[in-house]
Amino acid sequence: MKKLRFLYLILLICSILSISSPLASALDAPRLKSADAYLVIDMKTGTELVELNPDMQHSIASLTKIMTCLLGVEAVEKGTVKLTDIVTAPEDCLQGLDISSSNAGITPGEEMSFQNLLYCALVHSANDACNVIAVHVAGSIGSFVNMMNARAEELGCENTHFVDTDGMLNRSEGHYSSPRDLYKIASEAMKHTLFAQICGTADYTIPATNKREAFDIHNSNALMSTDGLYGDQYIYSGVTGIKTGFTKPAGYCLVSVCERNNEKIMCIVLGCNGPLTYTYAGEYQNFLDSITLYDWAFKNFTSRTIFLAGEPMKRVSVQYAKDNATVALCPNQSLQLFLSTEIEDKDIVVEIHPDESKLVAPITQGDEIGYANIFVAGELKSTIPMLADASVEMENSLLIKAKIKAFFTSSGFKLTVIALAIILIGILIFKNYRKTMRRKILRTKIQNRQNAKWTEANASYAYQEDIRRKSVKSETPTKPLTSTSKKTPQNNASIQNRAPSGRTRVPIETVPVNRNISRQSSYPHQTISQKTVTEKTQTHPVIKTYKTPSEDADYNLDDILNSFK
Repeated sequence: MKKLRFLYLILLICSILSISSPLASALDAPRLKSADAYLVIDMKTGTELVELNPDMQHSIASLTKIMTCLLGVEAVEKGTVKLTDIVTAPEDCLQGLDISSSNAGITPGEEMSFQNLLYCALVHSANDACNVIAVHVAGSIGSFVNMMNARAEELGCENTHFVDTDGMLNRSEGHYSSPRDLYKIASEAMKHTLFAQICGTADYTIPATNKREAFDIHNSNALMSTDGLYGDQYIYSGVTGIKTGFTKPAGYCLVSVCERNNEKIMCIVLGCNGPLTYTYAGEYQNFLDSITLYDWAFKNFTSRTIFLAGEPMKRVSVQYAKDNATVALCPNQSLQLFLSTEIEDKDIVVEIHPDESKLVAPITQGDEIGYANIFVAGELKSTIPMLADASVEMENSLLIKAKIKAFFTSSGFKLTVIALAIILIGILIFKNYRKTMRRKILRTKIQNRQNAKWTEANASYAYQEDIRRKSVKSETPTKPLTSTSKKTPQNNASIQNRAPSGRTRVPIETVPVNRNISRQSSYPHQTISQKTVTEKTQTHPVIKTYKTPSEDADYNLDDILNSFK
């Protein structure tokens, strides 16, 4: 059992080593001589190939001049200054400079074109030229330094701060940057043709000024110049700039660019040793370490063509296209990536994303209709616009149908229909309400009129009944009854038939009710039953009795109301 456990452990260790060993070998960094910090980047994609302390805040010496000349070139492009401007060196052009530092020998009052000042600063690394540039662009050295810090912030630098225009001051005095920030500054500077042209110049002649004859200057970058300060033993094929730097606190520094096989790599090294550093070296190790990094990069990375410009990548349909034509998405440029030799083809993935909003006829050849994302080992390396490979005409009938369909399925149309339905329902409800109210009002009016008639009839009846009672009372004998007299039916009859003052009483006849007698109402289609009539003799008034509406079977108020519809 123990032997099996031991065997499993050995197999596990071997598996881990077999998986990790290729990655470890691929990530093994080169051995450098003395650089404190470095960074190597593929400039096409911004991919970091190898690095050491890329965010370390470090003194940068004359690498400062990259920012100084970037602002000078941008001022020319903005039109605030001209390359042909004749600039007079101010009295403070040598402010803060060591007489033994790198200078172009400019003296106060000397006149030189702005273009020649840029060459002196970037090619010859002249500190005095940087101060003259600063005053001409910003009015003063202090104002120009403020511009330098503001521009660094715009570029996204997080570990950079400038105090002067030339880099004579060091980190302890608040002047510093980092390899990653220097890449941001230098890559932006190299986008400007004038800057790239100047820093890529190996030798240049400054014309005569008002104070001296013409003189030659040589690029301080020994990787590209054989006549410079550092000799010709460090030449490296393909290097096209950018800037050297040295002070004792900063050590020997270099930002350079190398182009080979259509690839462009930037290499930044800081804090290297040399003949004048605190740690002596008989060689300039900023150049040697840069060469080592370039060799390592070109050995372990190779250029691969992902696709060519105009190559059809994906074919898609187009809305409203005539004859159902389709269009192919093609890259607007060829794409080559500088990839590790460990990367296999299966690790490279190209995702095509058509823009549906642009796939609508008509389409003109060359229109941008999407984009492509290129992933390497799961990491996004590049995004390339995709163009239409051909023109596509529009079918008008399809467009009209689509417009009609879109109209009837749009939310606006649905809301309009709902609103109209609500308004129609409201109108119907209102009309029904008005009809109901009119019927109610008409019913009330009819009832009020009938009530008035009934009230009038009842009042007349009460008045006539009162007259009758008074008449009967005046004719009735008032002889009182004695307690000894007996009431018999005969006596009662004699009393009823006895008339006052010796007259004979006329009996009252009751006229039976005839419900079939009717009279026409003053209202159309209205029939009211004749009320029961009780009449006395001619000597007495006629008495009429009225019934309530509920007793009248022939009266129907709904029939009356229906007649007004």
